[in-house]
Amino acid sequence: MHRTAKLAPVLAALALAVTALAGCTATAPAAADPPPTATSTPTVSAAPEPASAETPAAPDEVTCAAFGDVVVILGNVDVAFHEDRMSQQERSGWYALASRVLGNIPSADEGAVAEALAALKEEVPAVQDIGPTNFGTPGGPVFGADLYKACEAAGFEVILLGFTGG
Repeated sequence: MHRTAKLAPVLAALALAVTALAGCTATAPAAADPPPTATSTPTVSAAPEPASAETPAAPDEVTCAAFGDVVVILGNVDVAFHEDRMSQQERSGWYALASRVLGNIPSADEGAVAEALAALKEEVPAVQDIGPTNFGTPGGPVFGADLYKACEAAGFEVILLGFTGG
């Protein structure tokens, strides 16, 4: 079996996890809900309230964890690319996704973590297609070094996970 075929379920799971972290979740019907019968009265759900213009600030812990997910995407993509298990087009697609996930990371209204994230978002704007991103070049400065440091100073570890190539 080709390695790419083996990675498909892992990549799909990663994409779902990233989507959930970016605030896009789907819910399945509850298993305990019985199917409607001819004699039962259907229940009507209230429509969700529209989101307010002000989004509550996220704690630094959430920001640092989501930043770790972006770094996981980039690290695993680069490993697969440099081992010739991924084309440049696929790499560009993953980079574009990572840029959008980065753009969706919430932060506190103020503080070192919020400032470092804002600077990083400005440095690496979200890409909506498979165009070039500003993630830097191999051998260049460490991606998000200031955000790593701010998270560490705030007491939150940026957790990285390598799962490709094994």
